[in-house]
Amino acid sequence: MGGTRLIVDALARATRAAGHEAVAIVDGDAGGAPVPATAVPLYPFPARAREWWRVRHFGRRFPAAIVRLVRAVRRAAPDLVSVHCVRRFAPYVAAVRRLTGVPQVLSLQEAHVPPGMPENPGLFRMLVRAADGVGACSAEAAAYARAAGAGLVRLVPNGYDPAELAGGAPFPHPRPYVLGVGRLEMQKGFDVLIDALARLPRADVDLLLAGDGSRRAALEALAGARGVASRVRFLGATDRATTVALFHGAAVVACPSRFEGLPLVCVEALAAGRPVVASCVNGIPELVADGETGLLVPPDDAAALAAALGRLLDAPAAAAALAARGRAKVAREHTWDAVGRAYLALCAEVLALGARAAAS
Repeated sequence: MGGTRLIVDALARATRAAGHEAVAIVDGDAGGAPVPATAVPLYPFPARAREWWRVRHFGRRFPAAIVRLVRAVRRAAPDLVSVHCVRRFAPYVAAVRRLTGVPQVLSLQEAHVPPGMPENPGLFRMLVRAADGVGACSAEAAAYARAAGAGLVRLVPNGYDPAELAGGAPFPHPRPYVLGVGRLEMQKGFDVLIDALARLPRADVDLLLAGDGSRRAALEALAGARGVASRVRFLGATDRATTVALFHGAAVVACPSRFEGLPLVCVEALAAGRPVVASCVNGIPELVADGETGLLVPPDDAAALAAALGRLLDAPAAAAALAARGRAKVAREHTWDAVGRAYLALCAEVLALGARAAAS
């Protein structure tokens, strides 16, 4: 189950618990959705505008998908549309808002993308400006949205389920391990993590990677080239029970991403009481304060990452103290109950503004 799906499920539960009806319109398989769902296949736009002309579905499938999406929204007849997508789907969001007239609240999970990474600022502006309200996962994302022309923006961080992360048996692995969780894509920086593992003076520590993606073969080859293939275990996509067990068994959880919003992996690792090493990018420092609730390293710096991992692995008492402070922070600020209340408050604010505008 990916991060976006976890967020959608949690907010859907909060919506229903507050006494509201919720239905879902999803891209792809609707099976397992927490609420009644309709599947409408969508086709993401390329990150770079100059690549649009090469996309076969641009002139043919995109308009048909818009029609299906608008029809699905009209059949559901909602008071408000809660949007959970990235900038590459922005044209759908803008079209639905214009053609249905239904107010929208965007759960924003992304912000600034570093130089050299695919980004289309026009798509991001379209995404945030189409929304009547933006629930940004971090203060950095909120500022980025405002700079792009978003109107109403509120901070709605990501969360976790205390009952799910409170305890449980650790993942059975015979040696201490560093854990990485996420898609095996360039964004997540697992190539840097493999390089860092090879630099560790200790050879009794393994790396477990939970997730799948287009970079798996390249990462496997890199592990071989760095001489650590026997110490890197690729687990593929894992179910929730396995993921939670992996958190509980990890000596350290690493999040070496090149860009992020506010990654669930950091929230959940801290909730499980695990020490975290993460890249100092986007909203991560708002959660992982260096030397206070975890350790931060520059992105793309394998030497710094290896040094930070070594510090925590060699000083378990200090690592446990960092983890305890991190756990207390997420317990105060990041439970799904608290996040759900913040998101529903934003939805109510959007609807109230719309009612006042209609009455004036």
